[in-house]
Amino acid sequence: MPLPVLSRPPPITTTTPRGAGHRPFPSPRSIFPFPSLSSAPNPIPFLRLPSICAPSLPPPPPPPLPPPVGFEKPPPNPFRPPNSLPLLIVFAGLLSAWAFFHALPADFRERWCRLQESSKGAEAKILELPLHLIQAVIASEDRRFFYHIGVDPYGIGRAVVRYPKGGGGSTITQQLVKNVFLTSEQKISRKFFEGILSLLLERKMSKWEILYSYLSKMYWGHGNYGIESASLFYFRKHPSLLNLGESALLAGILPSPETFNPLTSPTRSKNSQAKVLRRMVTAGFLDLETALVAVSQPLYFA
Repeated sequence: MPLPVLSRPPPITTTTPRGAGHRPFPSPRSIFPFPSLSSAPNPIPFLRLPSICAPSLPPPPPPPLPPPVGFEKPPPNPFRPPNSLPLLIVFAGLLSAWAFFHALPADFRERWCRLQESSKGAEAKILELPLHLIQAVIASEDRRFFYHIGVDPYGIGRAVVRYPKGGGGSTITQQLVKNVFLTSEQKISRKFFEGILSLLLERKMSKWEILYSYLSKMYWGHGNYGIESASLFYFRKHPSLLNLGESALLAGILPSPETFNPLTSPTRSKNSQAKVLRRMVTAGFLDLETALVAVSQPLYFA
């Protein structure tokens, strides 16, 4: 006869003999009577081993050695003054600002406004002048006029190296500032203020406006200010009708109108004209043959 197939194993039950009563399951301590095999803590302290993962503390540093005799650190001075460098910088800035505004004329604002007002439309007005006149002035006074920002470090260095034959090193912008706002006194403070005003003027006016204002306000001798007045006084013609030799002569008057005056010092004036033509050749505005023809032409004054 085949045995029946059970779907799950029968549960295992533990029974006790009849009449024996219920006995509890023995505890682990009764099964494992030795302390080392039980889960209880070790009751014997001197058998406890140190942990392997415990960090080892570094040895304490040795005590510092006392400084040698005579090299002890002095005690802090409670009356020590604070660092005076920031105070000196602030004081120097305030003093420079006071000196700058003190050196300006009382009507500085009116002069500044008149200069900007008179320079309006300079791009159109300067086209009425001959190109060789503009080239002669730039080659003679400030060859790097269209490349600097009002102050030319290269020109200053050249003037220092070639002193006293290297010129003053002032740009056209600086000469305009000195002529309109400042005096002609030879002081370092005046050159410093001149440089600051030149930088400000370059930010407010274009190069053509500065150049036109320069030609319109510079002194040309015999009480004449401006290129138009000078051209009419010396040659009885408008600046637009000047030839190359006449333009070079007028540009040569600018460094010193009393010294290179063609009416009182014709020889010096002619030498100054030749110097301007030579600078135009060096700057690439003229070729040597044209410059030689211009310097050999006679000049007729009114």
